[in-house]
Amino acid sequence: MKKIALFLTILFCVYGFTQAQNSTNPELKFNAEGKFKILQFTDIHFKYNSFRSDSVLLLMKAAVNDEKPDLVVLTGDVVCSKHTKKAWLKLATIFTEAEVPWAVTLGNHDIEEELTGKEIMETICDLPYCITEDGPEEISGNGNYVLKVRSHSSEKTEAVLYCIDSHSGLKKEAGLGSYDWIKWDQVNWYREQSRKLTAENNGNPYPALAFFHIPLPEYNQVWGMETTIGVKNEKVCSPDINSGMYNAFVESEDVMAMFVGHDHVNNYIGELRGICMVYGQATGRETYGGIPKGYRVIELYEGQRKFDTWVREKYECDNDKGIWTPVNSREKKYFVTYPDSFAGK
Repeated sequence: MKKIALFLTILFCVYGFTQAQNSTNPELKFNAEGKFKILQFTDIHFKYNSFRSDSVLLLMKAAVNDEKPDLVVLTGDVVCSKHTKKAWLKLATIFTEAEVPWAVTLGNHDIEEELTGKEIMETICDLPYCITEDGPEEISGNGNYVLKVRSHSSEKTEAVLYCIDSHSGLKKEAGLGSYDWIKWDQVNWYREQSRKLTAENNGNPYPALAFFHIPLPEYNQVWGMETTIGVKNEKVCSPDINSGMYNAFVESEDVMAMFVGHDHVNNYIGELRGICMVYGQATGRETYGGIPKGYRVIELYEGQRKFDTWVREKYECDNDKGIWTPVNSREKKYFVTYPDSFAGK
């Protein structure tokens, strides 16, 4: 009898541990209405033990509570602080307490303090609800990975999210521009992942989105087009070297849009040859620029090559002037529906 009781106790403990693991490493799925909501926070520039940064945690916590996303994506320049590990762990409490999945792509400033890209990944990847992956060791950078979004009613993949490391700045003496570029092995890795996924789906590319930090050179081409909307208050700070990431997206025919940050006072969205180029809304209070701080919302539709996206402005902000004033608005600013907003114009 004692042996049976011991066996049942062990079985219960193992089951409980497995359930805890599953609950904190959730599967991404469309909801009952056939939608999947993503919050994009970008350029948080979080600093440990800073009242300005703590103000941004309140913004982010309120956003998660209000929007109730299925996933949060942080597109780079997340932590820019000494005590880097402590800063990441403090930031992560927003998502662990809300029990919401979160994913990270690194920015150029993330690796300028105490931790390398790999060390950041070692810090966050095993945290509750974090679905970030370091990615293949043989590929340049840290954080090249694929996330699958399943159907609400089955395990069938319905959408794909590509997360890519866009690297960091370059030394002026190199003569190659200000910013590094997505490397050829990463472009080739994406092509191979896309090819395999398309083959898995009977030759039909999955509806896909891509997330990284530094914009591609092609972001310059959509500004000024009739269908491009939003704000452009600075130049596109892209690499001088074009390594063909956009070409790969075009030829693979799965990515509908790419979402970046980096340029704090740009938040526009435009479309080029069927692919949207989108800036997030800068979130951090300790960043430059005078446009409001907030976030971007993205909603995918199950079974369709379609998404809606808009910006939420939450605080008027000018760090130099000490301005941090709430914006009491629920407006879906710069709202677009892909592909309808860009069709026939």
